[in-house]
Amino acid sequence: MKKTLVDLFEESVRLYANNTFLLEKTDKKRGFEPTTYAQVKEQVYRLGAGLQALGVKKGDNMALLSEGRNLWVIGELAMFYAGAVNVPLSIKLEESNDLTFRLIHGDVKYIMVSEQQLKKVRKIKEQIPAVEKIIILNGEHQCEEREILLADVLKMGDDFLSSHTEEEFLSIARSIQNDDIATITYTSGTTAEPKGVVLTHRNYTANVEQALTLVHIDQTWRTLIILPLDHCFAHVVGFYIMMSKGATAATVQVGRTPLETLKNIPGNIKEVRPHFILSVPSLAKTFKKNIEGAIRAKGATTEKLFNMGMKVRQCYFGESNLDPKGLRALLKPVVWLFDKIIFDKIRANFGGELRFFVGGGALLDKDLQNFYIGVGMPMFQGYGLSEATPVISSNGPEKYRFGSSGKLVKPIELKICDDKGNELPLGEMGEIVVKGENVMMGYYK
Repeated sequence: MKKTLVDLFEESVRLYANNTFLLEKTDKKRGFEPTTYAQVKEQVYRLGAGLQALGVKKGDNMALLSEGRNLWVIGELAMFYAGAVNVPLSIKLEESNDLTFRLIHGDVKYIMVSEQQLKKVRKIKEQIPAVEKIIILNGEHQCEEREILLADVLKMGDDFLSSHTEEEFLSIARSIQNDDIATITYTSGTTAEPKGVVLTHRNYTANVEQALTLVHIDQTWRTLIILPLDHCFAHVVGFYIMMSKGATAATVQVGRTPLETLKNIPGNIKEVRPHFILSVPSLAKTFKKNIEGAIRAKGATTEKLFNMGMKVRQCYFGESNLDPKGLRALLKPVVWLFDKIIFDKIRANFGGELRFFVGGGALLDKDLQNFYIGVGMPMFQGYGLSEATPVISSNGPEKYRFGSSGKLVKPIELKICDDKGNELPLGEMGEIVVKGENVMMGYYK
């Protein structure tokens, strides 16, 4: 059955037209502003038509270099409506050789770039002659050679849509098949040259379906995407899962510097009131440090209450919800009391509706997981990698055991094999081998 990211988006707009899809804050005074599924579609069509008018052809590779914002999601979807492939790039690529390598190796013909990242691209312009156009996503700029403002591309899109039928405009998007490439996501390149992980439209839609077998969300849910949007974890669990359910995805308010953006996170969490947050261990440690610092600042009595409450909650919940509670069940009223005295206030700093964090990227140690179950915002370990789009397994609210990587998504096949590819018996160490529709097409070139 054909199920591309375009199909997924069109279906969601049909089902949830008036739901809020994206939340964005661009002005401190104005707060987060909602954009509905129907409004996102209108913006995607305008930009997609503008890209077609600009000369983008089916199969062309485009790069996207920007902080998290509405235009990131809209930009990627618009690329698909022009038949293009997204090569998402990390804003941490400071060294010109890292950025240059990806743009040259990835055969990039067009770049969408934010105002904050523009100087990096301008610095290496002579080394990337194959790039035909650089689309500047925000800000007022005097365009240099090969540059164009987003506003001008949107104007081209409006003209294109008024002179072509919707059928003509949509013909490219509708021609995309499951095995057509959606993104080429580069690995960090810590061990050798970075590799371009080729992920198809079906890789993504399959992993959305698989991930939803582990966590059940509905159209009332919100998330705040703190992780960089260029990674497929943020793609699948940050906005494509949300899209498939008619739910809402917010992005962190972009500051003038990366540090300012980081400082916006705590305030943004309070404003968005997310139901879950994607995390990595470094972020989890920062939140923990902030919580402990705030408790210490309230004095010795609060600190004692906090420590007692933590012990009670950790004892009551344990390290798994698969174990019988036994006598621990008697602690339920004490847990309720400590929640009222102290933990509800801590959770209010995270918006008050946070049900869990879900983390990957590296091992979440058990102490960290015990801390978060103690404050009532469990942090669940998942496992995956870019080559698997990326989710392979995860703990979740229904079933969790700290120190494990949770349950496998469904459907997927997994074996532990020796270095010759023979399956090993249970409990022996070897290589994790997976087979499923989420497994990449291969590495680019």
